Amino acid sequence: MYHRAKPKLLLIADTFYPQVDGTLKFMEEFTKRTHAKFRTSLLVPNFGVEQGHHVTYLDLSKRLKLSSYYSIKPSLTNVRTIKEQIKDTELVFVQGPGLAGLLGMYYGHKYDKKTVFYVHVIVWELLDKYFPKPFRKILTWLLKKVSIYLYNRCDEVLVPYHGLKQQLTDYGVNSPISIARLGVDIDKFSPTKDKRMAKIKLGIEPDKFVIGYVGRVSKEKNVSVLLEAFNRLKRRRNVFLLVVGDGPEKQVAQFKEIRNCHVTGFVNNVEEYLQAMDLFVMPSLTETTSLATLEAMSTGLPVIATKVGYIKSYIVKEHNGLFFARNSPGMLTVKIDQLIHDKGKREFLGQNARKTITYSFSWERSINKIIRLLEKQME
Repeated sequence: MYHRAKPKLLLIADTFYPQVDGTLKFMEEFTKRTHAKFRTSLLVPNFGVEQGHHVTYLDLSKRLKLSSYYSIKPSLTNVRTIKEQIKDTELVFVQGPGLAGLLGMYYGHKYDKKTVFYVHVIVWELLDKYFPKPFRKILTWLLKKVSIYLYNRCDEVLVPYHGLKQQLTDYGVNSPISIARLGVDIDKFSPTKDKRMAKIKLGIEPDKFVIGYVGRVSKEKNVSVLLEAFNRLKRRRNVFLLVVGDGPEKQVAQFKEIRNCHVTGFVNNVEEYLQAMDLFVMPSLTETTSLATLEAMSTGLPVIATKVGYIKSYIVKEHNGLFFARNSPGMLTVKIDQLIHDKGKREFLGQNARKTITYSFSWERSINKIIRLLEKQME
């Protein structure tokens, strides 16, 4: 009996190890669960850590840096590599945003390859804070126009929630848009049975109340609001701020100057840090899904977050989390202080947060849907 060879799939992204973020976590889960369906290869920036098989690396620019990431070089060598890899595949699966992703969509369309783009972030919202003020409006407008132009050259655009589909449609995206939510490894990200031991394991005093954040220390994540709220807390001697992530040296330095505060840098065992936390805060100005928030909820943590992206749909106020207004450290301080002194409410919110994730978010379900959508492109 003749068996058709598994189709070649090229996964293009602008992030890779050691910079563990939501996009990379998705890539890990996708490649782990799709080896029986596709011959997958990766095209990613070279951040100095070579990991995995069938990976082609793109050279980094030492000058182009937005948020906490360096961009790939806009060089002939990188363009040639992207073109060669796309010519040698059947399906291009782009994870944005960034120059590699934009070029992937452009050449995928040019060489008539099936091209699918997964929207992990709204790129013009992400980078808006990094453009020089005199040119911010025009550069944001231009990036938005270029992005939508390339989205419309894709055979399909995947988004994690319905509201983003409507948003992109309103912006003028006319390519087919399908909803494929992200998921969480609910076994890996699960509540600890011994919170004190989880703290001791990380070198944190077991009697400290730990406020946590996971993600980039960057402008769009608005982590400075969390720092200001932390500084406003009374009796701060018994409270510890744990920031799991990394970012520009200048912004990270602000946290390192504070007593009872630790910035870890990028780590591969995020679940152990979440299990040591008593409360999770997501102060971001822009998100789509926010895997970090989902993972915190899966760990059974009470969450305080801003109403951005999909967060405002899966967090239900006073049921599985709390909200605070963006750029309002005073309100955040009040919410944190309330939960510090109300163990019953923390437990109530945390238990409901865990139930929300186990019931509605699953990597197995998410990846299986994406596989079906990608296979449909190959028919």
